[in-house]
Amino acid sequence: MAGGRLVVVLLLCAVVAGCGAVPEPAPEPDPPAEAVIAENSGVVKAATWRAVAARAAAREARRQAAIRRARASSTVAGALRLARLTRRITTATHARLVREHALARSALGRLTGTRAAELGSVLATVDQLAAQHLLTHDRLEPVFLVLRRNREQWTRAPMPAPGERRTFGRDPAVFQYYPGRGIQLQPLASWGTVNWLAGTCLEGRCPVERLRRAVDRLAGLAARRGPFLAWEHYFAWGGGTAPWISGMTQATAVSALARAGRALHEPRWHRVAHRALGAFDAPPPLGVDGGDHFLMYSFAPSLRIFNGELQAVSGLGELARLGRDRVARRLFRRGERTTRRMVDAADTGAWSLYSWAGREATLGYHQLIAKFLGDMCERTAQRVYCTARRRFSRYEREPTRIGIAPLERLHARRATPVRFSISKMSTVRVRVFGRRGLAFSRDLQLAYGAHQVLWTPPGRGRFRLRILARGPSGPVGVAKRRVEVRLPRPKPKRPKKDKKRERPITGEVLTGHTEPDRVSR
Repeated sequence: MAGGRLVVVLLLCAVVAGCGAVPEPAPEPDPPAEAVIAENSGVVKAATWRAVAARAAAREARRQAAIRRARASSTVAGALRLARLTRRITTATHARLVREHALARSALGRLTGTRAAELGSVLATVDQLAAQHLLTHDRLEPVFLVLRRNREQWTRAPMPAPGERRTFGRDPAVFQYYPGRGIQLQPLASWGTVNWLAGTCLEGRCPVERLRRAVDRLAGLAARRGPFLAWEHYFAWGGGTAPWISGMTQATAVSALARAGRALHEPRWHRVAHRALGAFDAPPPLGVDGGDHFLMYSFAPSLRIFNGELQAVSGLGELARLGRDRVARRLFRRGERTTRRMVDAADTGAWSLYSWAGREATLGYHQLIAKFLGDMCERTAQRVYCTARRRFSRYEREPTRIGIAPLERLHARRATPVRFSISKMSTVRVRVFGRRGLAFSRDLQLAYGAHQVLWTPPGRGRFRLRILARGPSGPVGVAKRRVEVRLPRPKPKRPKKDKKRERPITGEVLTGHTEPDRVSR
């Protein structure tokens, strides 16, 4: 036992002797940086968020103030600034449009005469849209396209003919020259070309890339007009001011989108067409819903143009058939009931009318009406359309019918009316021939109905009247008459009055008859 205690004591002494004095405890090292951040992260993050939020709030407040100023502006610059501030266009697009506007104004300063007037008219329309707060972000693309094309046209290209249409490069957008209004985007002609192209694709001959590029381009030129998409016209026309729309244009675009969507299996184009149908449910001047018919012009609810109404209904039927659109089907049924009743109103018995109780259609419009009647015949199998199409086609082959009223009791050197009627608008030649050749000649451009010309026979004898009328499609109608002209009856001679020389009366005047006294010389 004693030996064990001795060993423990010796060991303890050895330990004490080897280690020496007990050292002071070493200070603990500083905590790592991560520990400091973790302990203070809540405070740091809160301060950072507050600073960031304050800066963002200040920026948003400045942006909202700038938006309010831009909304109140009536300038083109203000409209562009508003679109950029509301993030409807990018900064790069804003810079491009500002540059295009500046280039057009600079070009106007260098032009003179007609070129300056045409470009100035387009610039004035852009300024007017901005002043009326109608230069919205979705109208910027079509409006500035018109401005850019006019700058190119009036600074570089030759003078166009009135009504001339043209395109620029590979862009499918068609432009037409309206004297005094510059060259204007013509959405009806643009979509008409695409409609034809999509129709050929449905028949199997399809330039796929050309059609796809054209549809996407024209669809991108639509503007939001209230709750629907519309392809607007940006110039004054027929009493309407920009921007206005046409039921015929809307329906042609709808038809083209439906055909292209079916041909290339693109349902997104059917959706674009569906968004355009709101125009046919909106009353004027916003839309083209005329109650029982669809308007040619949104600003002219009383004007009813037959080919326009037929084309509108036909285009809706195309979307109803190819796109299986219920709204289009409802609109088609409503419009078809009206067009069925108006077929007879458009028929004069020898030609077609352009508008309700209006003038006759030109050859192009007459053929257009016949084409749409054929489309409606195929789509509905209604007898009224099929028989009308055959009638209207026959009218093109028939010459003008001419009726001459009886010419009796004609006297030389006395003006007499030559009355006649024609069945359709024609170029009319009235000729009268006598023994000495041509005695009377008159060339006229006349509408259908009754007319007259005054003819003064130069003398007595037999004369031949010949009236020739050439209709719009070419066939010529001729009518002839032989007339006899007599000398006018001599005027009855008046009895000569007994003109005796009156003598002065002298003497007393008595009652009753008295003979004056003779005066002695």
